[in-house]
Amino acid sequence: MSSGGNRRLLTEITKLKALSTNPDPSSARFLLDKSPIDDPSGAARGGAGNSSQNIILGRILPTSSIYSQAAYQVEIKLPPEFPFKPPEVRFITSIYHPNVDDQGKICVDLLNSNETWKPTTPLVDVIKAVVELIDNPKIDHALNADIANEYTSNKPEFDRKAAAMVKKHGLPRS
Repeated sequence: MSSGGNRRLLTEITKLKALSTNPDPSSARFLLDKSPIDDPSGAARGGAGNSSQNIILGRILPTSSIYSQAAYQVEIKLPPEFPFKPPEVRFITSIYHPNVDDQGKICVDLLNSNETWKPTTPLVDVIKAVVELIDNPKIDHALNADIANEYTSNKPEFDRKAAAMVKKHGLPRS
C-alpha cells in the first residue's frame, strides 16, 4: 500500500476500534481482534494469490434477540485496489441466517454494487451494514433459500435453530 493507503488504513482501524467503546446501545459494536497494523508482515493470510490483501478480523455484536447472546467474528479482506474496490466480508463464526451462506459469505448491498460503494465509504459503515443485516434479515436477498423459507414460513423453528447455533458457535461479547 502507498503511504496514503497506509494513512487511510490507520484511520479506518482507529475508527473501527472506537466502535468497541461506543456508549450508544443502538449503535453497531465491533471488537477488533486483528489488523494489518498489528502484524504488518503477516497481514495477508488468504492463501495463494492473496498476498497483497490486508485482512482485518473482528467481532460484531448484533442487538436482535437471538443474535445478541454472542459475538460473531468476521473477516474483512481489503483488496489491493481498496478503497476504489469494496472489501470482501465473510463470517468466520458459523451463524444460522438467511443472508449468510455455508462459507460465511454475506450479501450486503453496500458491498455488492458499483452504485453503492464509493471510495469514501468508511469501514465503520460496512460494519454497521453487516450488523443491520444480521439484526434485520432481507429475505428477498437470501443466500440460503431453505433458511429464508423457514424464516418466513416457520419462524419458531428458525428461532430454535438460530439459537442452537448461537449457543454452539457464538463467541464472548467482551
